[in-house]
Amino acid sequence: MDRFREKSVNVINPFNNKVSAVSLAQGEVIAIVFWTKNAAPLTRYLEELSDSGYHFTFLYTINNYPKLVEPNVPDIGLTMKTVGHLFKNYGRNVLRWRYDTIVLTETLDRSWHKRNFSKLCDLMGPFVDECIFSFCDYYKKTRNKMKIHLPDYREPDQAESLEFALELADISSNHGIKMLSCAHDFLALGPIAPASCIDAELLKGLFDSADQKRLVDEIDRKPTRKDCRCVASMDIGRYNTCRHGCIYCYATN
Repeated sequence: MDRFREKSVNVINPFNNKVSAVSLAQGEVIAIVFWTKNAAPLTRYLEELSDSGYHFTFLYTINNYPKLVEPNVPDIGLTMKTVGHLFKNYGRNVLRWRYDTIVLTETLDRSWHKRNFSKLCDLMGPFVDECIFSFCDYYKKTRNKMKIHLPDYREPDQAESLEFALELADISSNHGIKMLSCAHDFLALGPIAPASCIDAELLKGLFDSADQKRLVDEIDRKPTRKDCRCVASMDIGRYNTCRHGCIYCYATN
């Protein structure tokens, strides 16, 4: 919030440590996309952001994993209280749910995920129309963590991933929720569509004026990896600052 009040933030490139200044002046920020597992500490500031002329939306990751996997993520009760607050005060347009990333172990097997996902669909159905999902990408850092903390993890092949994704889509469709696959087009079959996590069409829903909608239309598509459909954005997050401690995370050491 201090950075938004000062209208500028310094961003550190995680690969070369180069520092770049990014303007946060209202006239240069079309919208803010908060990508989070816990928006609760931010909710008290959203009115200030809105009154200052900023428009925002949330990519809200809700997995409901046990503490072994997500040690410091808030419990589902607090999370749903926060989701309800966002919905009540800012409407359906600001919320997108992510079930991400899907990790499989002997205990967290497909049966566990289907029970867990069904419970989450029950909870999230009143608030969202879509669920963006992905299976864990096993970067070297991720594998090293998993071997220590979840040594019974396994990496499903494409055939199993698709079969499992279609099972989840069958559950979500019964709750009126459409499944969207993040950056894995081989999963975008049948009821599953490819995701655009930073989506121009959805961002346009934040605005009333034609001029503002036109600005969103003019944003270039800028994929961050293969099969990504996101429009261009500036990530102002920083590696090794999150305290959630998720075992599968690639952004913390």
